[in-house]
Amino acid sequence: MDPDASITPDQPPVFNYILSFLLVGVAWGFTTPFIRRAAADFNARQEQHSQSQPSQPDPEPEEQELEQTNTARKDNSDNSEQDPSDDEDHPPPAATERPAWMRQNESSSWLKTKITTLFWTVINLLRTPAYSVPLIINLTGSVWFFLLVGKHELSLTVPLANSSAFLFTVLGEWYVERKVIEKETWLGMALVLGGIAICVKSKS
Repeated sequence: MDPDASITPDQPPVFNYILSFLLVGVAWGFTTPFIRRAAADFNARQEQHSQSQPSQPDPEPEEQELEQTNTARKDNSDNSEQDPSDDEDHPPPAATERPAWMRQNESSSWLKTKITTLFWTVINLLRTPAYSVPLIINLTGSVWFFLLVGKHELSLTVPLANSSAFLFTVLGEWYVERKVIEKETWLGMALVLGGIAICVKSKS
């Protein structure tokens, strides 16, 4: 019998993986208020920029057609006053409807403009450090979670990570937005901590 066969590897203490999932909760919860604040500031800057540089919209195609029709009618009325005998030979032009391919081009150009605007908005938002840094930390927490969840029991890791994310979200709102934490919120946080302690105690 191999004497080394009965030797089992040392299991990491409970405190280590509790701390690991608390760090995941920090990455998920504490960064969320920073991301929200950066997105709100970015939207405010975009609105100020659009208001400071108002663009004059192009006239609608219907208005252009109406103006052309009025011009044509005016020219016809002038010609009829000069020579009434020409009315029979040159009747007024009938109103024509725009072809379908022109309407399709307008819809496709509108969709292309919207997609381009959305693309550059996302790029400019990601180039903002106040938004990109918390976002990277938040996504890193997801990577940590999937690396740790395969090494520990699922019935403990998921409640621990999600509950701690809620706790740190509340603390992040207090730190970023100076939001007052109500008594009911403190009571809920205490109950969450008590539930985490009970889960850890049952698995240890």
